[in-house]
Amino acid sequence: MKQAVGQRMDEVEQDDPAKVGMWEPIQYRFNYLPIHLALLHTGKVLAFGGSGNDEDHLKTPHPSEIWDPHTGETRIIDQELAGDIFCVGHAFLPDGRLLVAGGTYKYDRKLFNRLAFPPFRGLNQAYLFDPSTETWERVEDMRNGRWYPTLITLGDGRVLAMAGLTQHFPWAFLREIEIYSSDIGWRKLEGADRWLPLYPRLHLLPDGDVFYSGSYNTHYTFPYTIKSFPTATLNVATGKWTIISLPHQCQREEGAAILLPLVPPEYRAKVLLIGGGTPGGIQAVSDVEIIDLSESNPRWRSTQPMQHSRYYVYAVILPDRQVFVIGGRKGHHSHHPSRNLGREGKQGHANGSGDHEVPRDPRAVHETELFNPDTEKWTRMAPMSLDRLYHSNALLLPDGRVMVAGSNPERRINELHIEIYHPPYLCRGPRPQIEEAPSEVSYGQEFEIETSEANDIEAVALIRPSATTHCLNTEERYVGLVFSQRGSGKIIAKIPDNRNLAPPGYYMLFIVRDGIPSVARFVHVD
Repeated sequence: MKQAVGQRMDEVEQDDPAKVGMWEPIQYRFNYLPIHLALLHTGKVLAFGGSGNDEDHLKTPHPSEIWDPHTGETRIIDQELAGDIFCVGHAFLPDGRLLVAGGTYKYDRKLFNRLAFPPFRGLNQAYLFDPSTETWERVEDMRNGRWYPTLITLGDGRVLAMAGLTQHFPWAFLREIEIYSSDIGWRKLEGADRWLPLYPRLHLLPDGDVFYSGSYNTHYTFPYTIKSFPTATLNVATGKWTIISLPHQCQREEGAAILLPLVPPEYRAKVLLIGGGTPGGIQAVSDVEIIDLSESNPRWRSTQPMQHSRYYVYAVILPDRQVFVIGGRKGHHSHHPSRNLGREGKQGHANGSGDHEVPRDPRAVHETELFNPDTEKWTRMAPMSLDRLYHSNALLLPDGRVMVAGSNPERRINELHIEIYHPPYLCRGPRPQIEEAPSEVSYGQEFEIETSEANDIEAVALIRPSATTHCLNTEERYVGLVFSQRGSGKIIAKIPDNRNLAPPGYYMLFIVRDGIPSVARFVHVD
């Protein structure tokens, strides 16, 4: 790129897609607010939001939708459910079906037009979504109603459900943890009771423990503000919690916690804690912290902050092992919409309506950022066109692009347009290709990947498809594979023996050359 006279070099780089990536022209949209997004092993994206943060639709929730990244087409799934799957938890089962549990039994009420009392009340229902048939199936109810629960898949394929507001009084003091398996349904996890804030950020560690990042992470803070929630790990077999410490910045409402790429040979588990804000969104923060769980006495340490403070942080692990961050709102009172926003959908999308624009918030952060786990440095990336605030989502697509959708700054003001980002690696020349690879692999198995560029491949990785909502994504997981070249056209890669590194299920298989990834192949690990 030729530099213009008087033009600064950083301005030139901000226009170079090979440096900062690029956004496609906006051309796709949903019909209803996509509060929950999940990438299916068919390559399609499931989107749903139930009543969509609109109490008028509690008894008539909106249908879920399927978006096809290949064609750009959106299709409504014409199937009614018995309850409102707004603000559920979700995780993938080993067979690729998505387990969805909890939701909204009743909306909150405003006491004196300020305090939410009674609060939202949780639903106890659970459903499975089958990607092959694109249909829902109701399964056994949980023991407890849960609004804003977190679900996480374990190395043995079972799924834990933690936290959430209950269906009945006293709502906020649910301590019981439940565990789901396909053969016996829901059971209480004995001995593991613990009071946790809403949508706790959880990650499965290589030793099988479940890691909780600490403090509270959602805007619904009372009564959680009366108690700190230190970082801890849960031994699922014994039900014992081990306390670690609080993060330096423990008030991270609407912040994100990311399990950084697990890379051979050590597969050291590190968690990145990003952004968020102080209670009630009073002040957005840019602070970033890292904890290394492989250390004998792990503690949080601060690292370089983001360029922007962000209340609402949506983070995506890319195939080149970097972390892409979008969205958020800076400054004070970041959970509350600016006064220039419309009311009751008059200036925003009514679900299923036309292409009216949602008004821009002057404090929305459009510039994106990229975190390098090796250098622990942030780089400014190409800006988005639209605000991505509350109820937004972002996930990695099999072709290496990033899908961004949603935003709901106020009830009945819904951003329905989809944005698609091309990271810099998609603007740097030809991509390596996976010509042949198995669709099924087992733990400890070596398998062949055919590619004409075998001698130039620098990384082979499995990335688990995302299921995300509310800045939370327990499915996001990068697992590097040990590999070697065999001749000029084949790679021999090996699946780890440890099921806790890569819980059973479907993964996207990428090969990487010169920082440029292939299009992924889906592979089933079990």
